Amino acid sequence: MAENEPCGLRGCTLFISFETDNMCRKLSRIQCDPSAVSTFELYLTLKQDHTPWHILLPQFLKNFTRGGTIMISKDFTLEKKKLYRSYQQSH
Repeated sequence: MAENEPCGLRGCTLFISFETDNMCRKLSRIQCDPSAVSTFELYLTLKQDHTPWHILLPQFLKNFTRGGTIMISKDFTLEKKKLYRSYQQSH
């Protein structure tokens, strides 16, 4: 998504969120190059995995996963927002 950007990946600010059944929580904001002006933003939303993965684990490993363990799904969304308009877009 940075390929056609004026500063490439250096101009990216990445926002990471985590979505559960009833809410979406912001986790982090990463500016790829703090010395560069951000020209675009990426919004990565990770989603909770609800498959009963723990059934496949041996009993001794199940003891390690109790409590606050959250599994992240392979499904996610990635959205891009440009922070500028090119000369061609403005005419």
